[in-house]
Amino acid sequence: MKPTQIKISNSVQELLFIIAPPRHIKSDVSVLKDDVQYLIGHEFDDRYSKACISLFKYRDEHLDGMIEHVASKAAHFKPFNIFIKDLNVFYNGSYRTIYLDIINKYPVRDIFEKLIKEDAGYTPHITIAKKLGAEDFLKAWPYLKDLPYSQHFLCDRITVLARTEDKWVHYKDILFGQ
Repeated sequence: MKPTQIKISNSVQELLFIIAPPRHIKSDVSVLKDDVQYLIGHEFDDRYSKACISLFKYRDEHLDGMIEHVASKAAHFKPFNIFIKDLNVFYNGSYRTIYLDIINKYPVRDIFEKLIKEDAGYTPHITIAKKLGAEDFLKAWPYLKDLPYSQHFLCDRITVLARTEDKWVHYKDILFGQ
């Protein structure tokens, strides 16, 4: 039996493969982004980006082939719970990124490595505010660092977003094998 051929329109420029948390966690992230904006007094780069755990971006002429590759790998993944606990910080030179920390990183890293390659630098997380300058970071972090946060959700799919023109739109969900 021949696999179903997925066709992507010519307007799609690239794909983003993510793990999308449920609505209540997306709402929490939105509130945290509101808090950061209030604390620093202005909008920041990714102020309106949606909550997600990014896996990878793909930009090539063989978009259909990559979706088929991910779908064939995902058929072997089993659903698991992702546990989120508290906020943490990445230090990128003079910039700081505030994020929600994933406690059980290994299952997400395993997905990433089976789809792409081994990468010791890949750290699964949900970004709250990326690339904050030192001054903005110091306005926000003292209020957020001790904020208790604990949630979990079932991860049973990889969500594919397609970039058309200047925005990301939901393209499809690739379910894990059961």
